[in-house]
Amino acid sequence: QKPPNRRKMSLKKSLQERAKSSETTQDKPHNDEKISEHKSLKEKVLTCLSCPLVRRRCKFEWFYSAIDYPWFAKMEFIDYLNHVGLGYVPRLTRLEWSVIKSSLGRPRRFSKRFIQEERDKLKQYRESVRKHYTELRAGVKEGLPTDLARPLSVGNRVIAIHPKTREICDGKILSVDHNKCNILFDELGVDVVMDIDCMPLNPLEYMPEGL
Repeated sequence: QKPPNRRKMSLKKSLQERAKSSETTQDKPHNDEKISEHKSLKEKVLTCLSCPLVRRRCKFEWFYSAIDYPWFAKMEFIDYLNHVGLGYVPRLTRLEWSVIKSSLGRPRRFSKRFIQEERDKLKQYRESVRKHYTELRAGVKEGLPTDLARPLSVGNRVIAIHPKTREICDGKILSVDHNKCNILFDELGVDVVMDIDCMPLNPLEYMPEGL
């Protein structure tokens, strides 16, 4: 077999290096453009979040405490479809829809009474979860039901609503009580915060196994 020609090899290497250099030169303006776009977008978001009403809306939309998340993630209609064996069906016929609607009963009116009943249900759920957490910490029980989130514990980083300013701030849990946490805020010192006002810094780590 003939040995490779040195001149050809060096020429090939030179062409490859030139091509790489050309690609880098072409990519640089594109990368600079992307960085500029990101900076512009960041400035717009920060400007938008400087408005208290926007921050309030964001809090209502995306802030879920560890104890509340499974409750709000649960969808009763989906649970019902799974119960009757239709959860896997992508599309239902008109007849099937009418049967489902009739079996679910008359829709509830969105009223003060309805809201109060839903709040009472949520309150009962929270107390039930707190009882589980207290028994788990005391060593009375081992493990949690698969539909409950992992409880917050000392040392966990959280995003919490400050009790005085009602603004969202970062902090670390110093101690945990039945329904309260002692939190060391990064900039506002130590304060007592309700468990429903504490969201894990990484919510995915606290997701229930059943979700």
